[in-house]
Amino acid sequence: MALATVGLVACSGVVDEPGAANSVAEPSTPGRLARIQVVLQPPDEAPGDEPALEITARFVQYRGLDLAAVRARVDLPPLVVDRLRVGQCVASEQVWLGEDEPAARDAGGSRELVLLDAGNVAVQIGDASIDLPLSLVPDLLPYMSGVAYDHVSETLPARAWPQGEPSPSALQITVEGAGDDELPGFTVGARIPEAVVLQATPSPDRGSLLLEWRPDGRGQPVVFRLSSFIGSEPAGDEITCLFSDAGSQRIDLDDLRAAGLDISGDTLRIGTSRLARRRFAAGELFTREHAEAVVEVRSATFVSWP
Repeated sequence: MALATVGLVACSGVVDEPGAANSVAEPSTPGRLARIQVVLQPPDEAPGDEPALEITARFVQYRGLDLAAVRARVDLPPLVVDRLRVGQCVASEQVWLGEDEPAARDAGGSRELVLLDAGNVAVQIGDASIDLPLSLVPDLLPYMSGVAYDHVSETLPARAWPQGEPSPSALQITVEGAGDDELPGFTVGARIPEAVVLQATPSPDRGSLLLEWRPDGRGQPVVFRLSSFIGSEPAGDEITCLFSDAGSQRIDLDDLRAAGLDISGDTLRIGTSRLARRRFAAGELFTREHAEAVVEVRSATFVSWP
């Protein structure tokens, strides 16, 4: 496939030099951002609202917009591990709002945001190969164009993670490229983290919650998402926490209540995520500083209050 027209398209966000203006005579240097993200749920997990497999790929070139706006437009939010401190818990909505970044606004001058066509993109998990569908970006903004890669499935391919067999430890991403030096074909491998197997024990007075699990030895923090339900209806806000992978964590539920968690319900859902990240370079356009592959493995535990 040919490279999507490089007449860029832009968004809003946080730029390396916020507020830098563009001029017609001297256009600003384009910014670039690339991410290939794979989100997996092990096949032995109880069915839930989340898909078993989600894959997205974006190869972005932009001008006249800050990075936060670009991320919002192309659906590449910052990762939780980049937004929170270890030990911090906040309402999930605040994670995505990016409250510690300058308010997203368009920079002065012309704006361009283009999602580049990188040819065929495939992800190999176990013995299964998944080709990512390519779709045109909706013509909603005059300065935004290009293509996006997205794959969503309620089940994993049978040969990707067979039940009863050891889980795969790595996957491979193959990008065909545009057939030139700016965006050539490439292959990148990424580790698949272990799923968190969580034991959650609430105190009788609902004052605290003890979380216990087995560390995976990498020393990377683990993401926890807590949400309360009354019957099947959500209650209060979802809370996102980032904890060290130490194997145990006691949570003061009064602190989470202050952050928006409603613990008056009858069930608490605790979603967990381990992430692995690998930087990569792709030709002249994308350096390791601006391109990454991310693999996230999710699992969930339900707690019935005493």
